[in-house]
Amino acid sequence: MTPLHIMMVTAEFAPFAKVGGLGDAASALAVELAARGHQVKVVLPLYGHLDRPGLGIRPLKKLPPLSLRVGYGMHDVEFHVLGRGGGRLQVVLIGCDDLYGRPGVYGDAAGEVFSDTVARAALHAQAALLLPRLLGWPVDVIHAHDAHAACALLYRDTWYAGRDVPGSGATVLTIHNLAHQEIHPTAATETLGLPASQAVYPGLLEFHGRINLMKAGVLAADRVNTVSPTYARETVTDAELGCGLQAVLAGRGDAYSGILNGTDYRLWNPARDPALPAGFTAGDLAGKAVCRRALMRELGLDAPEDGKGRLLRPLCGFVGRLVTQKGVDLLAPLLPRLAADGFTFALLGTGEPRLEKQLRKLASDHPQRVAYVDRYDDQLAHRIYAGCDVFLMPSLFEPCGLSQMYALRYGSPPVVRATGGLADTVVPFPEPGATGFMFQQGRDQELLACLRGVEKIWPDAKLWRAIQQRGMAVRFDWSSAAARYEAVYAEALAHRKEG
Repeated sequence: MTPLHIMMVTAEFAPFAKVGGLGDAASALAVELAARGHQVKVVLPLYGHLDRPGLGIRPLKKLPPLSLRVGYGMHDVEFHVLGRGGGRLQVVLIGCDDLYGRPGVYGDAAGEVFSDTVARAALHAQAALLLPRLLGWPVDVIHAHDAHAACALLYRDTWYAGRDVPGSGATVLTIHNLAHQEIHPTAATETLGLPASQAVYPGLLEFHGRINLMKAGVLAADRVNTVSPTYARETVTDAELGCGLQAVLAGRGDAYSGILNGTDYRLWNPARDPALPAGFTAGDLAGKAVCRRALMRELGLDAPEDGKGRLLRPLCGFVGRLVTQKGVDLLAPLLPRLAADGFTFALLGTGEPRLEKQLRKLASDHPQRVAYVDRYDDQLAHRIYAGCDVFLMPSLFEPCGLSQMYALRYGSPPVVRATGGLADTVVPFPEPGATGFMFQQGRDQELLACLRGVEKIWPDAKLWRAIQQRGMAVRFDWSSAAARYEAVYAEALAHRKEG
């Protein structure tokens, strides 16, 4: 494909600003596209918590400070840069003390969402759309990630309608999680600098008496995708997973698709992972047993073994946000019964206070069988992926998911629900080529039945090793995903040219 100028607009970009999978996906895709010869500029707010000297963030000297209007106020803006990727990838950060000077991406440390979210999104979008002209850098594709960045596509379709940006400025929206739509009162059109008619049908923002940034992005973009084929189908056929936008997405027809995220196997490689006490491969799993014993010591877990140093019941790991989506409500009630039967659990994550409290009590009540760590700890996460025998991911819905991919690579067969990217990445036992285990409905008894199935085959070490090795051999690389995005970019450019 002819190299393109691609401008990514995103609120997250790992490792500089990361809240969830969006940060990882945007970063990995940008790196891969640059490696394939494209010129990529990532436009990210300069959040107050970013360590400017430590990250090498410096002013973009060729661009003078300027002021942009948001609502009825003017905001001073400065452009900064963090070079990366041999010159083909550049991260441009939008500095604005009024809106981004405080720590946090979407909210503060207490979990309170910022009240000026719309203003922050509007300034981010305006500044991004100015960059191609300010830099003399004609942009072929504007790729926005999720609802916060969808403002850029809204402005492209209104303020910049019928003109170059400069450059074709074809637009693509990637939906990482449809549940987060940025729905606000209609008065927010003033903050966006758009007429009130945009909040009334057939305006792009109209949404049941309010405005919806995600909906506007879906309608404005030349092409729309989400992060797995199954989630794309679910969001147009399932009213609950469509979150009120299923008809809007269905109306896009073939312009809406699913592209499975990839995994950065340079960071996720059990043979050379510096966070692990021992490395291992599919051909030599001895190091995995070392990792399990070390993890159990670290977390204070204890469980009986057979005569060959193998646990009588598997050690189950969980790493993730403690929210309803992740199926923690299904798992928690089962822990006492399973712990009594000899299962052990290593749980890591933060989230809803009620779930944190519930897991703390379970760990206190079953100290040798249940360990819960209530913090974000990337190194411990790596050790849990490596040290557990089974990885639990009973999500009620999952647009793509990365944890199950990590678990497969680390020889820890995942237990997942048949939804979204989980259904696209795990082959359930007893199907041929099984790499993990799957249950259908979001009920705790189905999860329990699935774990009883795990328990039944666990003693068969040869069968278990075959499941592990198949999972470790699977690859979900970003090269394949980037090729799919290139095809979507080509479609978007063709659509923009025709329109």
